[in-house]
Amino acid sequence: MNAKVPLLKSALDWAAIWHKDQVRKYPDVQVPYVSHIAGVAAILSRHGFAEEVVAAGALHDVLEDCGVTFEVLTEKFGAEVATLVRHVSEEDKSLSWEERKRAYLEHFSKKPWEAQAITLADKIDNFQSIIVCATTFGDPWKMFKRGKDVQLGRFRDLEERALAVRPDHPLVTEYVKTLSEVAAV
Repeated sequence: MNAKVPLLKSALDWAAIWHKDQVRKYPDVQVPYVSHIAGVAAILSRHGFAEEVVAAGALHDVLEDCGVTFEVLTEKFGAEVATLVRHVSEEDKSLSWEERKRAYLEHFSKKPWEAQAITLADKIDNFQSIIVCATTFGDPWKMFKRGKDVQLGRFRDLEERALAVRPDHPLVTEYVKTLSEVAAV
């Protein structure tokens, strides 16, 4: 008897394997990256996205951070998941941080809604991590090379683009609310 491999569980397992040596940006504590993977998947799931979108959310950083290829993602998870992950990955890691972030923002509104949702869930989880870090482990902003003001400016640019695309979606509302909370940290 051949059992169908559960897509989301498989995506979570592979993401945990591929990110096994990575940690979150917390001062003086080693929080495994799997915390972020689970957070993004939980946010997408809570907002009712399809299993393929949630799986892509769990895998959203593997192309740009783990050396996993698009072909491997397609083979393991199918074209839909792999394409969504490609949509949310930075295209050219040889560019400066500022150039990469600017290009990512410029392409945001051209991506399918599901890819935009993964980006928003990614940022919401990052905001929540900053809040947890600030209340439990210390100043999170010192861990960012560009500092708080530059980061918040980039997040506000994304807010404007998200509001232009889907102003009434609960995920966009959560993004706006959580951005406001993280700006107060």
